Amino acid sequence: MKLFLKLILLPLIFISIDLISRFPLFYLYNQWQLLFYFISVVVSISFFIILVLLLSKLKKTKILFNSSIFFLSIFLLIAFLGSYVFYSFNGFFPNFYSLLYFRTEPESTFLLLKDSVKTKDIVYFCLIEIPVFIYLRYLCFQNYSMILNRNIFLAFSRLLVVYFFLFVYHNKFDQCLIVDVNFAINLQRHLVDNTDHMTFSGKGHSVRNPILLTKMKKKSQFNVLVIVFESMRKDRLQAYNYSRETTPNLEKFRLEHENEFHVFKRPYTVSTTTMLAVPAILTGIGSHQAKELVYSQPLLWEYAKMLNYETFFMSSHSMQWYRFYNYYQKNKPNHFWTKETSGKPFFNDLGIDDKFTVDHLNEQIKLHKKKYFFGVIQLNSTHYPYNIPSKYKKWKDNFSDSYDNAVLYQDAVLKELWETLKRENKLENTVIFFVSDHAESLKDHSNIGHVDSYYSETVSIPLMVYLPEKIAKNYKLKNFLGNKNKITSNIDIAPTIIDLLKIDNNQEIKPLLYNFDGFSLFRKIPKNREVITMNNNDIARFKIGVSLIKGDLHYLWRINVVPNREELYNIKSDPKETKNLISNYSKSKLEFLKRNMRKHLICRKFLRKYEVF
Repeated sequence: MKLFLKLILLPLIFISIDLISRFPLFYLYNQWQLLFYFISVVVSISFFIILVLLLSKLKKTKILFNSSIFFLSIFLLIAFLGSYVFYSFNGFFPNFYSLLYFRTEPESTFLLLKDSVKTKDIVYFCLIEIPVFIYLRYLCFQNYSMILNRNIFLAFSRLLVVYFFLFVYHNKFDQCLIVDVNFAINLQRHLVDNTDHMTFSGKGHSVRNPILLTKMKKKSQFNVLVIVFESMRKDRLQAYNYSRETTPNLEKFRLEHENEFHVFKRPYTVSTTTMLAVPAILTGIGSHQAKELVYSQPLLWEYAKMLNYETFFMSSHSMQWYRFYNYYQKNKPNHFWTKETSGKPFFNDLGIDDKFTVDHLNEQIKLHKKKYFFGVIQLNSTHYPYNIPSKYKKWKDNFSDSYDNAVLYQDAVLKELWETLKRENKLENTVIFFVSDHAESLKDHSNIGHVDSYYSETVSIPLMVYLPEKIAKNYKLKNFLGNKNKITSNIDIAPTIIDLLKIDNNQEIKPLLYNFDGFSLFRKIPKNREVITMNNNDIARFKIGVSLIKGDLHYLWRINVVPNREELYNIKSDPKETKNLISNYSKSKLEFLKRNMRKHLICRKFLRKYEVF
């Protein structure tokens, strides 16, 4: 009996930790989910016992024996500690799609881990791993002759049958399993998934088949610059009344041009992954729309080429990430500059220092003294882990401060852009759009990052437009100004550009206007306007769910947690979304909200198997 207690001591410790950590979740589980948890616990203990018994037979082969124990101890700690750390950052345990990023983006994964894992974390891990290794080795040297005389292989084969049962239903119950079993099955699913990742089926971008546009005799009369922020929260900008001076240079620019600088109060993104959000900005096609539209609708600079603009795209990002190099392969702008072409080293996870990108932009602006330019610049400073030069670390206490420091650094870098435009006498003749691909969760709703969250902190983005009076006088601005307090989105940029360039009556452009689910900022946006946010479609395979913003209501259907659940918030009275109102609304009212999503094929296709539909 004492021997048996020694044998199950370590599993019991792990199970106790798991029970305590997920105790608040148990009241949400139904009977089937509780059953799967119980089965996974039995499997966890049984596998541990059988592995120890099998390893005890290898004592004479010292190298194999010690290395096997070492890898078992490493696996147990990664499975448990890694899962709990992941849960603390994201609000759910690792799933198939979490590990998919590690598999398909090894370079980005390495950089992310390098920036996130500190020396002290490695020391703590080793301090825990050493006693686990010693205890496992101690267990293997016990006398199990009585147990080993029994048919251990029969028990192992029966256990495999139960494990296979969990494997088959894992996609539905992954969040219910004890973390070591869950982690093991996730790895196993990837081992048996033989998909060729170069086919890009839900794992990255493929090559576009763009509609070709004909150049017009009409010439451009001003410059256009679209600045795409990365993971930018609007509530961390002074223009949106943030108390900290995170954007002193932008704020100075805004106040100097108060009548020309327009801040849209309620912008939202259509996706919280760059993989879908940036194409949405460049095409005006949302992630809830057909893949064919994302890969055929012209990009912003393709409209500009019709008017003989000098076009460019500059990005601090690596185009290897989610294979964006395929997306931009056809119909590139006149000048295409990214992390790869820059020759600069990685600086902040997926890209280079924004200083180099803005410096290169300033050089291009100086080159175009006589010809008008149309440019898109994609920044990276506010992407996790928010690496910046030490002199800009103004706030130093917590995770949120690091993000504010990154915003401050990006603002300092952009100061050089304003000064260049002034020196080159181009400021009064350049329209500037400021928009973000998505926002960022800074431990709001127990989440860090953006991909796995649709809460307000990740979908609320900045949208600002600098429209010089010299250019504005050629447009009717009644609708433009009236839209500043209405719901807007990053898919509104493309239709707005078309109206800004006054090519909406072109016979090639007219059919394309019907593809837009967004609205031009120069036209009246309906009061009942809605914004759908999705990260799962024919291009991306993130298992998150769907978000719908309509009026003051924000509806979420979360499928990355178990049980899947509906949430409803009033984002006007409850901007931090702390009070779930779902039980206060009748089925008929909720059905009305769902009807708005159901009309989109992508929403139906990817969510019809869940009971919300």
